[in-house]
This record gives sequence, structure tokens and C-alpha cells, in this order.
Amino acid sequence: MLVLTFRIAEYSYAIKAMLVAEVVPPAIYKELPRSPEYVNGIFNYRGTITPVVDLSMLAIDAPCKPMMSTRVIILDLADIDDSEPRGEKFLGLLAENITETINIVDSDFESSGLEIPDAPWLGKVARVDGGMLQLIEPGKLLSDELRMVLFPKEDSAQAAG
Repeated sequence: MLVLTFRIAEYSYAIKAMLVAEVVPPAIYKELPRSPEYVNGIFNYRGTITPVVDLSMLAIDAPCKPMMSTRVIILDLADIDDSEPRGEKFLGLLAENITETINIVDSDFESSGLEIPDAPWLGKVARVDGGMLQLIEPGKLLSDELRMVLFPKEDSAQAAG
């Protein structure tokens, strides 16, 4: 499987490349008052208002560093939620050291043996170049409550009016 790699602090993580719509430079975000600290805000991604989650802030309560390799991974919400139409809603993931894609055999990934209730998005782990590479499961990044805030379902009464 082809994965896009990035870092959170000194640790390596990856996301399946097939889930990545695009990788773009960081933008200026409109902040969302009273949203969780790991939600940077929203920006205009190709004509679509798109929320951005800072993966470093989500994982370790420290914002991503503004480096040349800090980028926003754009995901189509349809790849996270089967009920969403393709190409209409997107989620941005801000991450550091987005510099390469690598091929890893699926069977090289194994369970970490841990289940962390506050981080259900942490997936399987592979040993790569003397270190560990952990998959991020984007479908588990957004809690139901946060998903409703960032991607509210249109009220049928509003749509009709």
C-alpha cells in the first residue's frame, strides 16, 4: 500500500495515499470561536469551505511548527463517511514533515496492542527503517459531535424554504 508520511513531534505517521485528494501549503484560516484547540479554522479550498485539524495539536497539544514541509492534507469527506457525496465536502489535516510517499506491504502493519479511547484514530504500526510508522485512520478523527459542528447536515426544512 502506498502511504503519505508525516511527523508529529519525533514520531512518524502515515495515511493511505488513496485517501488523499491533494496536499496543499498552509493557508490563512478563519478561526472558529469556541471550537476545540486542534481545529485551526476554515479556509477556501477550491471554492469549498474546508475545516482544518492540526494533527500535532490533536495528538500532543502542541501546534504544528511553521516549516517548509508543513502542509495540509486534503481528504474528501466521502472517503471518511460513505453517506457523503464525493467532491462536495473536504477536511484538511495540518501536519509537519510531509515529504514522501512510501510503499509498505499491508501485512507489515500490525496492531499496536493498545486501544486509546481519546485517540481512536491511531491505527496499526509497521517497523520501517529502524523506527515505527503508525497509520492514522481518518474515519475516526472526528467525533460525532465535532463532525456535526464542522459538517452540519442541512435541515430539510431549510433546504425546502
